[in-house]
Amino acid sequence: MIATEASPAPSVLKVGGRELEPGPGLEALVATVAALRSTGRPLLLVHGGGEEVTDRAHALGLRTTRVRGQRLTSLPMLEVVVEVLAGRINSRLVAALGREGVDAHGLTGATERILLVDPAGSPRGSLGWVGTPRAVRTRPLLRLWEDGVLPVLAPIGVDRSGHLYNVNADLAAAALAGALRSELWLVTDVEGVRDATGAVQTGLTSSELAELLRSGAATGGMVPKLEAAELARRKGARSVWIGSLAGLSPAGPRPAVGTQLLPEARPGSRPPLLKVPTPGGGR
Repeated sequence: MIATEASPAPSVLKVGGRELEPGPGLEALVATVAALRSTGRPLLLVHGGGEEVTDRAHALGLRTTRVRGQRLTSLPMLEVVVEVLAGRINSRLVAALGREGVDAHGLTGATERILLVDPAGSPRGSLGWVGTPRAVRTRPLLRLWEDGVLPVLAPIGVDRSGHLYNVNADLAAAALAGALRSELWLVTDVEGVRDATGAVQTGLTSSELAELLRSGAATGGMVPKLEAAELARRKGARSVWIGSLAGLSPAGPRPAVGTQLLPEARPGSRPPLLKVPTPGGGR
C-alpha cells in the first residue's frame, strides 16, 4: 500500500510508555492506529518500552544508568532489551492490533538488516551495546506496505558484523522516517515540547530546538526526542510532530495541538505559544 497523490502521505508513528501496557493506554493506541489505517495511510509503528526493560533488569539485579536519555547497555542488559522489546512488547502489540482487525507484522531493525548502526556515544562505544543509525534498508518495509500490512518494529539494530545493538526508539524512528521520506509522529506523555517557562510550543525551529538542548530546558526523555526531530529533518522526513496520542486524529496531528518542527522563521513570524496549566521542564 503505497501513497499516491490522492492518498495520505506515509507516516512513522513512534510510541512508548503507557500506550504499550495492557489496559486503556494500549486500547487507545490500537484504536488510533486502526483509524489512521482506515484512511489508506501507509503506516510504520515503532515502539520503545524502556520502563518494562528497567523493571525486568531490576528483577534480574541489573542497574539502569542513562546518559542524555539513553540507556548504558552491557551485554546482559542487551539480552534484557531484546527479550522485552523484540519479544514481549512487540508480540503484545501485534496481537492487540490483530484483535482490532489490523493486519500487523512484528519485526526488528535487525530483520533483513533494516536498521544498520554504528556504536553510539562520545567517544564511540562509550554507551556499550547502544547503536546510532547509519543506514536504513527500506525495501522490507515497502513490501509489507504493498501487501497492505502494518510493520511493527522494535528498535534493535545490527552492525556490519551482525552484532545486535540497543537503539533509542526515537532515533530509530527518525532514521526510518528520513529514509522513507515520511511524516514522523513522536508520541509522548505530555502535550508537546515545553520551553524554559513551561509553555508548550506549537511550533519549533531547528535553532530554537538547539537552544532548548543547549540551555538544559529539555531534560530526560525529551532530549532524544528533540535530537530525533532534528535528525529526521536532516535526513529528509516530510514533517516532524511531537505530542500526546490524543493529539492524533485519523487525518494526522490535530491543528495547533502538540509541537511541529518548523522551517527557520523570519522575525515576527513565530506561531503563538500555547500556555498549559501545569508548568514544567521539557520531558
